Amino acid sequence: MYQRLLNIFMATRNPQLETFLRGVSPQEGFSHQFIGRPDIAEADIKGCAVIILDFDAVAPECVAKIHEAKDEHAIMIGCFDAGSFPVLAEWHHLFDQVWTSPFGEDRIQTSFSGILRRLKEREDALLNRKYVDTLIDSLPDLIWFKDARGAHLKVNSSFCRTVNKTKEQIEGRGHYYIWDIEPDEYAQGEYICLESEEIVLNKKETCLFDETVKCGGELRKFKTYKSPIFDTDGEVIGTTGFAHDVTDLQNLMIELNILIESLPFAIMVTDKENKVTIVNQKFIDIFVLDRSELIGKSVDSFLNETGTYTRSKRWIIEQDEDDTLLISKKRILKVHDESLLDIFGVLAGHIYLFSDITLEYHHKNKLLADANTDYLTKLNNRRSLQDFMRKTPPHPDTALLLADLDNFKEVNDQYGHEEGDMVLVAFADMLLQIFPAENLFRLGGDEFALLLHNVGDSNMPRQCAEQILAGFAEKVACKFPHTDISVSIGIAMDDDKEENFGELFKKADMALYESKKAGKNVYKFWSR
Repeated sequence: MYQRLLNIFMATRNPQLETFLRGVSPQEGFSHQFIGRPDIAEADIKGCAVIILDFDAVAPECVAKIHEAKDEHAIMIGCFDAGSFPVLAEWHHLFDQVWTSPFGEDRIQTSFSGILRRLKEREDALLNRKYVDTLIDSLPDLIWFKDARGAHLKVNSSFCRTVNKTKEQIEGRGHYYIWDIEPDEYAQGEYICLESEEIVLNKKETCLFDETVKCGGELRKFKTYKSPIFDTDGEVIGTTGFAHDVTDLQNLMIELNILIESLPFAIMVTDKENKVTIVNQKFIDIFVLDRSELIGKSVDSFLNETGTYTRSKRWIIEQDEDDTLLISKKRILKVHDESLLDIFGVLAGHIYLFSDITLEYHHKNKLLADANTDYLTKLNNRRSLQDFMRKTPPHPDTALLLADLDNFKEVNDQYGHEEGDMVLVAFADMLLQIFPAENLFRLGGDEFALLLHNVGDSNMPRQCAEQILAGFAEKVACKFPHTDISVSIGIAMDDDKEENFGELFKKADMALYESKKAGKNVYKFWSR
């Protein structure tokens, strides 16, 4: 709270008057002291807030000199009796108040209290104006106050710098003068400043506008908030507003859009709430969407409820290790999500990059298929089975059948490896006619494996083994009558929840050994 000391000059021979005045309490934040000199001509009245002249003690010819010497806002009070009324008649226009004797205590104190209150109100008003001026001058945005006719009543320093004019040149003037623009030029341009003022006056509420103004020969873009000013009766008497120059930001956005459009892949930018703010043309072309369907919408609105494919059902969403893939009939896109942080490190949004990895994806899958496929029979190979056993825990209803060709070495030795390869291919083809390809494996040489799931009991593995034996005789052995080939099978079932595939494989291998011992061309179950 501020503190002010008021100097009150008194020229009077009446001690009662001073006594009355000293009985008046100062206003809050104020104190006052009385100063008096018997010779008014020698008195220094500079800095005095109130000057009281009793013409019982003051010569009339001093009035004009005192009025000229006082501070501009000092209050001058004249005290008169009946004998000095002619002086009052001549100089009344120079006095702020007139007191007549005889002086009544209540009347003098009430009048003096009103003067002190007036001084406080003026001080408060000046301080409030200083508060406002300091505040608006410290802000980088343009701030102004206008009357209802559009004349500028107050502007801040940023406003002055923008239009290259002083406050004195601006205050009281209209739009065309301040912005150095002719009415015809305004009518032909993209300017809406005057029209927006009318909108605010009519709506009687705060409005936001995108406005173009001419500053120093160049056009600038502003985000402008304008609000109506109401008097005590609720009538609109003018407007106030502030404008933020977004020209550089918009130029940056243009440059960003040029960059985004020039990139060789689809791009989508979202805000922190994951609502789409920018997409490039490649995104539009790939996903066959209109910008109006995207901007302002949540990314989740383009996915189905489970998040496994897009609502258009043109793209399947698949998680591949650490990557998100979008897969369609013709293209595979990898989605890269990069967080956008503001200068405080707080999340401001995301940028999604959709890179076309169709060729890379197919090449990778081909390499994986080649690595897990037997080149001769096109069945899954031992590595594929090992990967499966490592990643998949066995279940109690899983069965493993190991099949080994009998007398296969003799075929290679007597007829050559080419003939042996033909036998292997014929056996693989026969297996593929009976069982799904994903269940079949060539483990190497003449050894094959069949994995069965959900077998329930031993009947299903037993039937499968019989199918293999019968199929081999009908479709393989008959093609090579000059050989003595057949097939032996070992079967193991997972009857222990804690058992792993390694143990299951060992049991099937022991059962295969038993079938070989039993004379070949048979199947055996592993038993304890």
